[in-house]
Amino acid sequence: MKVIKISIPGFTYDVFIGNVLTKLINYVDFQQEVLVITDENVYNHHFHKLIEVIPIKHVFILSKNPEQDKNILMYEKCVDYALKRVLDRKLTVIAFGGGAVGDFAGFFASTYKRGVRLINLPTTLLAHDSAIGGKTALNVGNVKNAIGTFYQPEVVLYHTPFLKTLPYIEFTNGFGEILKHDLLTNGVLFKMLLNDSFNLEDVLSNQELLDEIIYQGIFVKKFYIERDPYEMKGEREYLNLGHTLGHALERLYNLKHGIAVSIGIGFDLFLSDSSYILPYMETIKKLGILTSGYDLSLELIIDILKNDKKNRNDKLMFIGLKDFGKPFHLELTTKEFTVKFSEFMRLYL
Repeated sequence: MKVIKISIPGFTYDVFIGNVLTKLINYVDFQQEVLVITDENVYNHHFHKLIEVIPIKHVFILSKNPEQDKNILMYEKCVDYALKRVLDRKLTVIAFGGGAVGDFAGFFASTYKRGVRLINLPTTLLAHDSAIGGKTALNVGNVKNAIGTFYQPEVVLYHTPFLKTLPYIEFTNGFGEILKHDLLTNGVLFKMLLNDSFNLEDVLSNQELLDEIIYQGIFVKKFYIERDPYEMKGEREYLNLGHTLGHALERLYNLKHGIAVSIGIGFDLFLSDSSYILPYMETIKKLGILTSGYDLSLELIIDILKNDKKNRNDKLMFIGLKDFGKPFHLELTTKEFTVKFSEFMRLYL
């Protein structure tokens, strides 16, 4: 088991990584109500494990595609579910699932009765990123994460044995955020990936190695969120490496988040004139993260980017990378983006 302590002004919580599900007993008040928010996939695969640890009476289940349920209509249904069961302010919400479930459950917990207890119990590799740091969100129309809050969990229990049931595409999906954190530090994992003998299946089958990779990713995120917990200084924005373009591709083409972000990271490296752009793009193709045949509409992408919450002074905001661990802010006009992205598509997509 590995433990990371997250400390921001006025709030501290632990992230436990490994075989840690039974620790949930220590964080649930059995005299108060508990609401588990999950999705159909997680419910079918793992809910029986959860009820072996604690009794669960209230469960709100999102569909097999929870990202599409991450909206105001479903939020209202969840509030209605809780009100009909007279769940009060002493309620504990357990976010049991991947990133979209965590975003939705966190938003609900932060707003229901002006805030109730939240426990994050992530079940995907991708959620090693989203379960940490307190960001919650709902989508509005085609705008991803258009509304949201900062709301910290009381604990994060990353029970990594859950990852064994992930299909390979979900593993590659999560690896996009793993790579992001690696590039924002020393690039050790990226250098390993350049070795032809490196195989993602080998990582998934090696629990100790997988736990260590997750630990390192969370530790990088801890560094940025503790320095800038509410994105007021610009430093936490470096965690948006790959996310400006990535979010647009995700919303427009229904790409999985980590896969869309992986393409976005490639574009950010391209904007940075990085010497790593070619080996990076070849690596994500080798790993099956990037496939060929994308039919992308520049006009539609720009329409989405114009509503990105990171924009400033009518300019699109991207994160560049001078070298491993050396991110910087990049601003582009829509005209500049058009030229750069057209060239990126021609060369790499």
